[in-house]
Amino acid sequence: MPSITEDRLAELADNWNEETSDPETQEWRDDLTQDEAKIIDGWDMGYAVGIHKLCQDIIAMYREGERCV
Repeated sequence: MPSITEDRLAELADNWNEETSDPETQEWRDDLTQDEAKIIDGWDMGYAVGIHKLCQDIIAMYREGERCV
C-alpha cells in the first residue's frame, strides 16, 4: 500500500476539519486517491458514530430526568 506523507495527511485533516455542508468545501474529496479515500471514510464513520453516541447519551439523560444545558 502506498504510504501517505505526514504533510499530505495534515492537508487532508485540515480540509476535513474545515468542511461544511457547502458543496464548495467538499470539492477536495474529488481528487483523493483510493488510499486517501479510505482514510477519509474512516474519519467520516468515526464522526457519525460519535454523533450517534452523543445523541444516545442526551436522550438517556432526558429519560433520567436530567436537564441538558
